[in-house]
Amino acid sequence: MRITADLTKGELLVNGAKFSVSCKVRTVRDGTRRGHEVVRSIPDNLPYDPRSFPSGLWNVTGVEWQKDKGFDVKTYGPVKIRTDAWQKVKAWELDADGDYRKETDQQVKDAGYLLHYSDSSTTLGCIRIDSPADAERVANFIQRLFEKSEAVQLEVL
Repeated sequence: MRITADLTKGELLVNGAKFSVSCKVRTVRDGTRRGHEVVRSIPDNLPYDPRSFPSGLWNVTGVEWQKDKGFDVKTYGPVKIRTDAWQKVKAWELDADGDYRKETDQQVKDAGYLLHYSDSSTTLGCIRIDSPADAERVANFIQRLFEKSEAVQLEVL
């Protein structure tokens, strides 16, 4: 099964149903992220300036429920939908205070891109599903496919 996220249109298409999504990212480049709000890459743990969810075809790798895992419901809503999406990003040099100083030429891998709801209108690059109820609907559909051993792919436009 393939689901499609059109980030320009703000739509996630799942089995004929359309859900509103966004991918607004606060960055140092556009002035919406402060210098002391340092984000680190996954898995390399190096400072970088967050980027939008990478375009392409990715695998959905799991569904994690807040009630089972106990993660922050304000940040991730009731459920995290995991993917294998990743991209190369440029690492940043930090100043003596640990704030962003300047971008380097060092390319590092960044992964950990999810689909989830959040109380915040921004994410660190994840696709934000616009309501907790919609996030649950999407996750339940994916979980039923997983229970039947069906693969789920996410196409991001």
